[in-house]
Amino acid sequence: MKTRNREPSPFGIAALDLFASALGAFILIAVVIFPMIGEAVPDNPPAPAPIIMEAPPPDSVACPVCPTCPVVAAVVEPIACPVCPTCPVPEPVPETICPAVPDPVACPICPTVPAPVICPEPAPAPIQVDAPHFRFPHLDLIVALDVTNSMRGQVASLKAEVEQLAVLMNRISPSFGIGMVAFGDRRWESPLFLFPLREISGPTTNRDAFRTFVNGLSVGMGTGRGNNPDSPEAFYDALSAASRMTWRPRSERRVVVLVTDNPAYSEEIDRSIQVAAGIGRPEGHRVSTVYVRTGGTNSATEEFLRSVAEAGGGQYVRDVGGSLTVNLLLSLF
Repeated sequence: MKTRNREPSPFGIAALDLFASALGAFILIAVVIFPMIGEAVPDNPPAPAPIIMEAPPPDSVACPVCPTCPVVAAVVEPIACPVCPTCPVPEPVPETICPAVPDPVACPICPTVPAPVICPEPAPAPIQVDAPHFRFPHLDLIVALDVTNSMRGQVASLKAEVEQLAVLMNRISPSFGIGMVAFGDRRWESPLFLFPLREISGPTTNRDAFRTFVNGLSVGMGTGRGNNPDSPEAFYDALSAASRMTWRPRSERRVVVLVTDNPAYSEEIDRSIQVAAGIGRPEGHRVSTVYVRTGGTNSATEEFLRSVAEAGGGQYVRDVGGSLTVNLLLSLF
């Protein structure tokens, strides 16, 4: 039997099996791949959201209520109102530290809500108290001034201040009278020069006369043919002359002030103290002394002048280089 030659057929069993397998693989791939078709896959991953950094706070913020308060750095982010969260917050709220005061300041965000920001109360106005005007009663003053050579500075001071002395006395007393004894050494030809007590606060002629007397003073003015060989001066004679002057009838305070740098003669010390005690005995009368230390402090002179002032119920004043007017004022109290 002759064998028939067969040509291969695409519809054979093996070919069908091959096509079926290929179709199944295609379907499987399509099921996996087709859902991803049309979705754009970016080449690079998306950038993360930017991080906003807070700006550093300023060094300080002035207090909105009182500029003198201590301050801290301002809050950069707005602060929500703790009572009404829907309240708009247009601007950051500075945070301050202030001492407490009784009345709080209204909240700058919600005016109806008191805020804890309180500032110091203003300083109280200074209390003005009218000081009592010190005034002497009607006053008479007799000045016994040493005019020996060592007292040149005090004589010059009185000349320079004579006008101010009169004006000042008129302001501290309703009426003012003054007398004067210029004295030197008892061995001088003229140891005493007197200006009788007159009311200076009254007629201007009396004031002019007193000014003329003072301007005529000079150290050593009564020496003449006399001399001054020792330290003691005519203290007793000056005090006795002052005690004989006539006081004004209406004067209520009567003061004799002796200004010198040396004591009385030794045999006249006790008598000088007795005269001072006699002048200061009546009510409102007194004797004061001013010690001018022209050659340094002399304990004997200081003790003597202090004793005279104590006996006369007046003041002992130690000159410290000031004006004669100041010394006279200190001697009046």
